[in-house]
Amino acid sequence: MSFLSLSPAMAGLLLAATTASVIVLYWLKPPPKRVVVPSSLLWSRLLREKKKKTFLDRLRWWISLMIAIAIGLSVATALGRPEIGSGDNEIRDITVVIDNSATMATRSSDGYTRWQHAVAKARELLGRGSGSGKFLVVDTAGQAPPIEASDRGSALDILDGLSVSLGGESQFPMLPPSDGELYFISDGVMVDEIMPEATVVSVFEEAANVGITAFEIRSVPASPLEYQAFLEVTNASLQPKDVSIQLSGLRAQKNEDESDAQSGGGLLTQQDSITLQPGESQAREFSLSSFNRGPVKVTVTGDADAFPVDDEAFSFLPVRNPTVVVLVSPGSVYLESLLLIEPRVMLDFKTPQEYADGVPADMYIFDRFAPITPPPAPALLFLPPDVPWLTPILEIINSPEVDDWDATHPLLDFVSLQDLRVDRAARISPLVSSDGSGGLVDIIVGSPNAPLIIATENPQKVIRVSFALEDSNLPLQPGFPIFISNALSWMMDEQTALTSIPGRVEVPLPAASVRDLEGNEATTWPLADRTVFVADEPGLYTATRGPRRLRVAVNLANRERSGVNATSFGPNEQTGSISQSAGVVQPSGWGDELWVLLLTIAAVLVIAEWFTYHRRLTV
Repeated sequence: MSFLSLSPAMAGLLLAATTASVIVLYWLKPPPKRVVVPSSLLWSRLLREKKKKTFLDRLRWWISLMIAIAIGLSVATALGRPEIGSGDNEIRDITVVIDNSATMATRSSDGYTRWQHAVAKARELLGRGSGSGKFLVVDTAGQAPPIEASDRGSALDILDGLSVSLGGESQFPMLPPSDGELYFISDGVMVDEIMPEATVVSVFEEAANVGITAFEIRSVPASPLEYQAFLEVTNASLQPKDVSIQLSGLRAQKNEDESDAQSGGGLLTQQDSITLQPGESQAREFSLSSFNRGPVKVTVTGDADAFPVDDEAFSFLPVRNPTVVVLVSPGSVYLESLLLIEPRVMLDFKTPQEYADGVPADMYIFDRFAPITPPPAPALLFLPPDVPWLTPILEIINSPEVDDWDATHPLLDFVSLQDLRVDRAARISPLVSSDGSGGLVDIIVGSPNAPLIIATENPQKVIRVSFALEDSNLPLQPGFPIFISNALSWMMDEQTALTSIPGRVEVPLPAASVRDLEGNEATTWPLADRTVFVADEPGLYTATRGPRRLRVAVNLANRERSGVNATSFGPNEQTGSISQSAGVVQPSGWGDELWVLLLTIAAVLVIAEWFTYHRRLTV
């Protein structure tokens, strides 16, 4: 027997002290209580007869003493967390690496998932070690804390805190050198590079799965206000599968003549069905002309699907109505000609003299002009003059260097600035936002000392270009129409949803609150330039900070994660199975801790002593 909380010497000292204390307490006799009686003759005779103890009296005293010692030793031994070893004297150190990648969530034929099989097998392996051995549990997704090997109880606590990780990269962890036993429990699908000394325990079993491996909403190039949903479905099963597809979203208008759409309650669904051979992938396109702006969800259904997490995918359909744009300029052939052919825009041209505050519009473009008060909608400004709501102009500089830009910002998507030249620009300070509230703005092009294009959102979205189009070759660049299109999309909040896989999700919006489709707020961790939250399953999430919103579509949508049968294990690997209810671990013989049993014995003995004492069977 070994003790997990005490050394053998301390355990022996505790047991000896407990035994001695009980014996001393039993030998102690309380002083007799003095009472006044009318005559001592009768009492003297009674006391003389009482002092003559029979054999039965001595036996009762010894039985009481043995019961008290047993109770004390049981409690004292339980404090040391005793454990009986595996039957030999060899110390066995055991390290268990458990695979918690996405495919471990696949359901087996017995109804339990591969992960539940793996956890049960890990508990069985941990129970084989010796009581004085060291135990370590690590996982392939990095959820387990980086600690050294310790006792079995700590290893089991770590195991209880692990779960399947649908996202992220899974790999065999780096382990310190050890002479102990090393086991790797996995299905062999997403982690195949393992240490050669590891004993592989396979929980793989063939399973049926049909899943979504790609889903995206894109605008039609010839018609930017028209969107299509692009879907790819893969059959990862080893048999052919008939698959039903359902696309659902908000209904734009009633159309009872549509034969492939059923609507009701403001929702619209489109359905399709396909047949997939083993390992086959098929793509489908859905027109979203009958859908309104809002969330879009696609669901696939197959027979006996064992991996349901890839059966749903989400995205967001942007605005589909023309945008009213007021262009205020003394005259710009570049902007006028470009906006007139922009299909998303209804253009209203005005000169600075014709402009008046309150002119209704969805957004404004000011060319070498700015109103005294900020407009009530997003605005794009080219070389605006000094006005109270804009950062002051420090000076006019000639031929500023264009050697830095933020290619990750949506304004510069597919825009090349390698050949951009600016002859004359205004130098402004980017340290405060456009309304002087103190918030830093985004420098899109230029340096902190000489920003050329900046963007801010407080409260409305504002893009400020510190040079006039006529003072640069920007309107002659191939990327200029794309830049204007990106600016319109950014100011109209027209971007489709960002995409991410389940797990840790980073949103490029600092100090934002995040909610799912049901309105439940997710726990967030704010960083300097972004917000982090954890999405455990696919869904559509909205990150909000003030007037700015970003949507994130969290989807599995990955062929590797849907390929639940692509195992690298051969038929010779050990196979794990669950012989008891999933998640319930039965003690593995005498190899488990005994403190619960000892406390139970102590409680039973206390009850027995109480019963026998009141029956005058013990003293």
